[in-house]
Amino acid sequence: MRRWWLPAALGLLLLAWGLPEVLAATEGAAEHKPGIINLDRTLLLQLVNFLILVAVLYKFLFKPLTTFMAQRAEGIRHSLSEAEEARKAAAQTMEEYSAKLVAAQKESEAVRARMEQEVGAERQRLMKESREEAARLLESARVQIAQEVKKAKAALREEAASLSLAAAEKLLGRALTEADHRRLVEQAIRDVGGAS
Repeated sequence: MRRWWLPAALGLLLLAWGLPEVLAATEGAAEHKPGIINLDRTLLLQLVNFLILVAVLYKFLFKPLTTFMAQRAEGIRHSLSEAEEARKAAAQTMEEYSAKLVAAQKESEAVRARMEQEVGAERQRLMKESREEAARLLESARVQIAQEVKKAKAALREEAASLSLAAAEKLLGRALTEADHRRLVEQAIRDVGGAS
């Protein structure tokens, strides 16, 4: 890379070399023809001045500007890279969240199915216990009714026997002996037992 001071030094040297002639040319301004471009030593001075201007602009404007632009481009590339990484991380997080959501839904469905199954089993168990309890109570009631019927029949037989004895005594008008009494009771029991 060239140094910036080399063109400047060359320009100063040419300026010093051409300065006496420029001064002489200004004294002889009458000889100088007006125009935009004159092919004399002033063109050389203008060229040297232009090169000095380019060197100064290159050193103090173009070089810092290109450095700034390169840093800015690097910063933008870095920001884009970070944004892409953040997008990928967000996408991965979203996928993980979606997977966890699906897993949670499956787990809740499994829990719900298990609870429904347990409720159904409990309902069946309670129904079975209720039926067994009803059957047991029904059987107990039947046994009790049968016992009550037997007691009622026995009481009815005794009542029928005593009523029969009382009626027989009234009809006969006499007192029955112990043997008559036993015979009548047994006959009444046979009659009531046969009727039932």
